[in-house]
Amino acid sequence: MDYSIPVSGLKLQSLRVSVSANNIVNAGSLDSGRLPEKVPFTPSAVDAVSTEPGVRGSVYQLTTNTPLSATGQASDFLQVFSSTGVNIEEELVNQKLAVTAYKANAAVIRTFTELDDALLEIGTRDTK
Repeated sequence: MDYSIPVSGLKLQSLRVSVSANNIVNAGSLDSGRLPEKVPFTPSAVDAVSTEPGVRGSVYQLTTNTPLSATGQASDFLQVFSSTGVNIEEELVNQKLAVTAYKANAAVIRTFTELDDALLEIGTRDTK
């Protein structure tokens, strides 16, 4: 059995959860690579790219943000998240979808393993 396809799916979903978690954690922060400009964090997203065999993730930044106030701080909670472009609800949904897809790929691997075991068992019975 070729495990490369479901394993590539596991890697893709793991990357999606990681990128989403990074977006949530950094939603109210400044982009440290662009100091002293005081530019808010730029969220990222993951696209699935078909490969032979399987799939891989391609990470890209969503949009360029404008600087915050002179102190680099937003005045309230809503301004922080609107200035960074991170939608917490959407990120949580993305994480849930990635976890579900991860479980599906793990189930494929589990099924492959069970099938391999059954075939080996049949093969050993026939040789006795």
